[in-house]
Amino acid sequence: MTVEVAKIEFGEIDAKNEVIQQDRLGSSVFHNSFRIPPEVNPDALITGAKCFIYGQKGCGKTALLLHVRKRFEDSGARTKTILFKSSVTERERQKIALGGDIVFEDQGEIKFREYDYKINWLWYIYRNIFRLVEKSMVLSGWSTVEGIKALLGVKQEISTSVLTDLSSKRIKAFAKAGVKSGPFTAEMGAEVEALKDDIENSDIEIIDIVERYLPEIKLNIKDRVALLFDELELFWNRIDQKERDLFLIRDLLYAVNRANVAFGQSSASFSVIASVRSEVLHEVNREGPEISRDVQDRGIRVHWNVKADAIAQPILEIVENKIKFSEIELDELPTENIWASYFPAKIFGRTIQQYLLDISMFKPRNLVTLLGIAKKKEAGATSLSKEAIEQSQPEFSQRCWTEIEEGLLGEFTSNEVRAIKVLFMGFRPKFSPRVFETRFQAMAAQDARVKDLMQKHPNSLDILDVMYRLGAIGNVFSVREGKRWVPRNRWMFRDHYEAIPGKEFQVHESLKKELQLPFV
Repeated sequence: MTVEVAKIEFGEIDAKNEVIQQDRLGSSVFHNSFRIPPEVNPDALITGAKCFIYGQKGCGKTALLLHVRKRFEDSGARTKTILFKSSVTERERQKIALGGDIVFEDQGEIKFREYDYKINWLWYIYRNIFRLVEKSMVLSGWSTVEGIKALLGVKQEISTSVLTDLSSKRIKAFAKAGVKSGPFTAEMGAEVEALKDDIENSDIEIIDIVERYLPEIKLNIKDRVALLFDELELFWNRIDQKERDLFLIRDLLYAVNRANVAFGQSSASFSVIASVRSEVLHEVNREGPEISRDVQDRGIRVHWNVKADAIAQPILEIVENKIKFSEIELDELPTENIWASYFPAKIFGRTIQQYLLDISMFKPRNLVTLLGIAKKKEAGATSLSKEAIEQSQPEFSQRCWTEIEEGLLGEFTSNEVRAIKVLFMGFRPKFSPRVFETRFQAMAAQDARVKDLMQKHPNSLDILDVMYRLGAIGNVFSVREGKRWVPRNRWMFRDHYEAIPGKEFQVHESLKKELQLPFV
């Protein structure tokens, strides 16, 4: 039986916040309604066969990570989640950078800084893993666990922080103290004794020792340990912040891969999983292409675009499940035909299902955002009207543009992003590259912001390329099939990874209201 749409838990923009809110209210709609993305096998993450989750912003990476964490915890495993963006403040990042290893590389007449945090992150991972290991969890190798805890400085510690675990200065202090501590097994003790002759490099050597002795440790099946990294995002405000964060994330991804290789050689007792946005991975790829290859080889990509009829699209099952389990929590029997009961049959000349697919860019976050806005306009109603959805377009469009802006900040400064918005504001919903170049030239002569953008990024195709990669624009053209011309379009979220520069572009309809373009 239908319920008031205002009471349906469509979810929050951020899955993490959704879980926190529902846990406080005693709700289980998120976990009960979770839909595993197509072509994704969570078991590969839980067994350690895969250790990365990647995909575009808003595709559901955090939701998948939360699902995996619950699977771990339901089986008795101990977990710790580290939110890179939230847990490591800007001030802490500055201190870490000042204490990190910085190499100045020459490239012709240009010098640039290269930070190296690989050892810092390996210390961070192993210290946090072994903090969670207690004697009752260990099936074999407890003496080895004690030795590793002593070497890493976690055996006697009282309080910790992210800064403590990542600071090079503190790590070297832990390493020097660890060499003098114990007790160690006889074989490990001999290796530690040898470190006393090379105490300055003991932090590096200790990691090698830890990884060599990991195979001796076996935990009980129900007592696994998992470390989960999320929110691998950059501070974009200044070039130096972005540069520093890129190296921090690059080296974290390296450390996650290396640690899992070490774990994989012994058992599935330990796991480290990291979730990273495709946009950030694209930036990291410029600093270390081999890291991106590791993520793709040992990662699971989250996406919802499958070749099927609209009705069968998996992403639409998220909406169905949210409604069904909201009804159950409100002590109502699940409605048999959710689409007929809660939605108008057609809107903007399409079925409601096709419209939601088109407007959402196949991203769960966009679905949640739109339906969350629309339901607030239907106080007391038991269905979403066509009018409520139409009235939601301006606010929804504004939020979608904010998402695009955050992606643009990976390539451009905040002032340049404002200039890009000026270029598209009130322009055309469809345009050719040549027409856009004319627009670029004309606006540069009128607007100082666009003029500054042109001076730094004179090639208008570079702007179109980034906008295409973020899903803000797509290609539209026709191909000849026999005696007729058939329309075609290309979008990044449809797995068309490169634009066709010579073809026309169109602005995605989710952005049209915010950019003051005709919506239909």
